[in-house]
Amino acid sequence: MRWTTRRDKNTEPDDGTTSPAASAPGADSAELGSTTIGWPPGAPIVVGTPTPVFEPKVVDREFGKVPYRPDTVVDGWSSGAFTVRAASVRGYLHRYGGAPRQDDFALAVDAERDRLTVAVADGVSSAKHSHIGSSTVVRYATQWLDEAPESLDDGGWHTLFKSAAWTLTQHAATVLALPEADAEQAERMLATTLTCVVCTPLPDGGLSAVVAGVGDSGAWLLADGKFVPVLGGKQASASGLSSSAVVGLPRVPNTVTPFPVIVEPGQVLLVGTDGFGDPLGGGEGSVGALFAELLGDRVPSQLEFAHALDFSRETFDDDRTLVAIWPRNS
Repeated sequence: MRWTTRRDKNTEPDDGTTSPAASAPGADSAELGSTTIGWPPGAPIVVGTPTPVFEPKVVDREFGKVPYRPDTVVDGWSSGAFTVRAASVRGYLHRYGGAPRQDDFALAVDAERDRLTVAVADGVSSAKHSHIGSSTVVRYATQWLDEAPESLDDGGWHTLFKSAAWTLTQHAATVLALPEADAEQAERMLATTLTCVVCTPLPDGGLSAVVAGVGDSGAWLLADGKFVPVLGGKQASASGLSSSAVVGLPRVPNTVTPFPVIVEPGQVLLVGTDGFGDPLGGGEGSVGALFAELLGDRVPSQLEFAHALDFSRETFDDDRTLVAIWPRNS
């Protein structure tokens, strides 16, 4: 399959199917596994009708000068039983308007227990400082989980999200210079979703994972080219974790249900915000085809992973964060 990096020509239909596309005229091509991405790699991959071309704006001072907020964060490594790729990219709308990237993620590995913890957060768009909220909760959650017992029951997961909500409320008081912690102000200014994963190895080389979350971020198992929903997303309200009644922290539902999932060798566990989940949909369209090919047969480099996540597709202009987890050497 061949994905164009031109942003001035629609080379793919909008009906969810995929058609061959040419690289920019006169440009070389770089073979990335079975996916050919036009050169230079800095040009976004176009899926369907592209987003208009523009130069991103610096984050406006109204969002604060500190903490520093980069446009894009990329990570990736192998440790113990796990191979990970992760990226968080500012959406085209925020780049155009000078708003910060409101998504964030954090990762932690306990080498002694051979355990991986992942946290992904999507700051609520209406909350002015939700970028601070998302960073606060992912760092808190990974530290909390890294120190947690070997296994957590439903009550343990609920305690995690309640504790993260209180940490967010306390931090909001500092950010907003409030005389005391105020949950309503925290929700109005720093609200964020939070999805967490704990992974441990299985004797056969696969992984055992548990996923839990508050809000509409999601998790999927990529198996045999298909995206199997595990948790969350706007179309998974039956889980009870992504209903409109719970926008995000500091609100926490009365119960938090963890979902176990087995990741067999050759499969990939994905955890991402709705900036990825919305264009992915059920995984049958062009975005699903792009990521199924990118992740299905091999582990891409960190920059390949981030490059694909930063694809250009009209109307899908939200921040995107995605963490991919493979059983190592699968």
